[in-house]
Amino acid sequence: MENNKNKNNFNQIQKELNLAEAYKLKIDDNLVVLSEDNVARVEAMIRTDSAYLKSYDDTIPHSSAYWFKQLKSEIEKTNESKKLKETSCETIKELVKAIDRENSTHINTDKVGLNEIPDRISEFTIKDFLNNLKNPDNTLELFNKIAEKTSYSTDKNHRKNPSFASKFCHYACFHLFKNLPAQDNYPIYDNVLKKFLPEYAKKYNVEYENADLKDYSRYRKLIEKIIKNAQSNISKNGFDHLLWYYHKGRM
Repeated sequence: MENNKNKNNFNQIQKELNLAEAYKLKIDDNLVVLSEDNVARVEAMIRTDSAYLKSYDDTIPHSSAYWFKQLKSEIEKTNESKKLKETSCETIKELVKAIDRENSTHINTDKVGLNEIPDRISEFTIKDFLNNLKNPDNTLELFNKIAEKTSYSTDKNHRKNPSFASKFCHYACFHLFKNLPAQDNYPIYDNVLKKFLPEYAKKYNVEYENADLKDYSRYRKLIEKIIKNAQSNISKNGFDHLLWYYHKGRM
């Protein structure tokens, strides 16, 4: 009887593994296929993973999603000529801390980063803040201001923060421009993507230079060209999530 029970358990394990095959990402030449179906699979996994929920669930107190909901409410009630520091100074501070915490960007290792970066953002008027998010092809002033080095030059961790800047702008667009084209304006500038983008550029016949991986404006354009040449019809957000999820364990 015991042997039969063990055999049934083994059979159930194998059955589950066989069923799992239908849900695996489609792969071609060791690269993940750029398709809506693959993106949907990754989005489903991300949205049910407790490690990533705080970036998207605005009902979780003190999550970045929660603070972006607060920021949107404050912006909608305020004249766009006002500076963010007049209406949303504390909200911006909480947003910077939340995004840094959720994405492990480590600006908290810089003694002034968590104070100086919110101050830079808060100096923008609401109009200019939104315009930067809506029109990255015309201006990256907000991104560049967030990314530039903090002024604490004696700190060994003093550095630029382009990855954090891209994440702030990415999530700002995602939450402030829901269901609008601008929601997809800022792909995340990530070491995983930077490492593997050349392989996708080669696969989809997109010419690139190493400088394209070091300059955020060119990095955005490279991603757009790959998506277009792949005829995948996926978003930059989906592209980012798909490549990051598949390749993060292959670094």
